[in-house]
Amino acid sequence: MTYTPHAPSNARLWLSVLATTLGGVLEWYDLILYGLFAVTLSHLFFPATTAGFSLLLSLGSFGVAFVARPIGAAWLGSYADRKGRRQGLVLSSLLMTVGTGLLAVVPSYGTIGLAAPLIVVFSRLLQGFAAGGEFGGAATMLAERSPKYRGVYSSLQWSAGGVAVTLASAVAWLVHQAFTEAQILAWAWRLPFALGMVLGPLTAWLRLISDESPEFKRQDNHQPVREVIRHEPLRLLLGMGLVSAGATGSYLNIYMPTLAKTQLHLGDAVSFMGTMVSGVLTIILPPLFALLGDKVGRRGMMAVMAAAGGFMAWPLFHFLVASPSGLHLVLVQAFLVTTVYCGYYASVPALFAEIFLPRNRTTAIALSYALGQLVFGGFTPMILSVLVTYFQDKAIPGLYLLGTVVLSLVCLACTRQYAGRGQSLKSGER
Repeated sequence: MTYTPHAPSNARLWLSVLATTLGGVLEWYDLILYGLFAVTLSHLFFPATTAGFSLLLSLGSFGVAFVARPIGAAWLGSYADRKGRRQGLVLSSLLMTVGTGLLAVVPSYGTIGLAAPLIVVFSRLLQGFAAGGEFGGAATMLAERSPKYRGVYSSLQWSAGGVAVTLASAVAWLVHQAFTEAQILAWAWRLPFALGMVLGPLTAWLRLISDESPEFKRQDNHQPVREVIRHEPLRLLLGMGLVSAGATGSYLNIYMPTLAKTQLHLGDAVSFMGTMVSGVLTIILPPLFALLGDKVGRRGMMAVMAAAGGFMAWPLFHFLVASPSGLHLVLVQAFLVTTVYCGYYASVPALFAEIFLPRNRTTAIALSYALGQLVFGGFTPMILSVLVTYFQDKAIPGLYLLGTVVLSLVCLACTRQYAGRGQSLKSGER
């Protein structure tokens, strides 16, 4: 079957971009809300003999979603490479809506007993399965809109994440301002998750009426997962390494309100301030850094920004621990988000599009991202909580981030051998 790309109108182009990025808002909104309400959810669904162990169970269920991500990446990524990027994205947005909806309506442990945490874990698994295919499909769809400005278009997915961070943090802050702690525990915590149920159907509908990617071609006898594992294993491993710094930085940002409340003893409203400010930064800055990368070369820019964030992380955390305050929390989170997330991570999707071939690009990107998130992302809040408690060092998250930054820099250097292969080879070549 032959396919001749055509240039869509500006209106159709931006409809496709909007539909694609809204899925990122839905994905991150759900994940961030769970992290922000981890303490509340630990009381309602994971009762234990100590508050610390209860919180650990809650954070562990947050990480469970990332176990399902590689499965979702393989299945939904393969589906998108075979049936179309758009169809894969419609399916992932519907599944994410169900995952968020379950969490919004599930009764507490005190009402239905053991079934409550089991339903919570199932909702996280379903959301993780859907999100596993979401990133690969969205990153591919956006990067394929314009080879000249791959960085700018694909970075909009991170801006969508910034919208989600800002929205989730603002909603969480408003809930804590408008309701008492007793009301939040009783029912008000469900309101932010109910809002997520509204975003899902809207996202699916917009994706259904948008255009397919201009680089997608249907292939006969196409087995994307098998082909990626057989022909691109090294690129897959490098992709996981590229994700490591950004994933750790992202979920460190989600963990910060928990650290601020439980270790630095800041108030609820103050604890959300840094995440709200960082959310605004991640809306504005990713396309600007990505445009710079498109103009001057993304690898050099990514290396400088990641190194700046990684090597300053530990000193900044010592500064925050020594002088905990809302202002210092905002400054630390803003610096790390600007360097690691906006300066480095925002250009990773474009780099993926350059090293993976169009034929299996969605599957390869989805697997790289999902496996990287599994190892370095979802369990980060739980791991950091354990490390802080075990070593009695509240600044240890900075050292943990530095380790993943070093890994990402090594992988970034190794990708030079594949520079431009996703653009220069025909889709049927390996």
